[in-house]
Amino acid sequence: MASMDIVNNQNVVERIVHLPLVISTYDLVSNVYCNTKNNHPYLKSVCEVAENGVKSITSAAFHSALPIIGKLEPQISMANDLACKGLDKIERTLPILHKPSDQVLCNICLNVKVGMKRKLQSSFLPYCDVYSSGT
Repeated sequence: MASMDIVNNQNVVERIVHLPLVISTYDLVSNVYCNTKNNHPYLKSVCEVAENGVKSITSAAFHSALPIIGKLEPQISMANDLACKGLDKIERTLPILHKPSDQVLCNICLNVKVGMKRKLQSSFLPYCDVYSSGT
């Protein structure tokens, strides 16, 4: 019964934001965003205005939604449980979610290089046979 309680107390959003791929990708994008703001003063002022607007809208939406969230708690809980089960399946089929983004990018680049090398070798192989048999 204790394991069932653990499953029921999980929050799908918290689980997603703690995935290594999500954490490392967020850090990467955040660093690019901060560097861009710091290196471009005009963009910095535009970004700050946008950030303040998002904060204001988010705060207003949160306070307006609180009564509705309270009424819909059972449905939200059920949706969260279903989302956690779906995330379990996704995590089993996509182990890439448990790797940091730099490792994922390195693996992608390596696979592309290997794939291209094989494709080029197979494309030129008939020509190599012709030239090697002629000598």
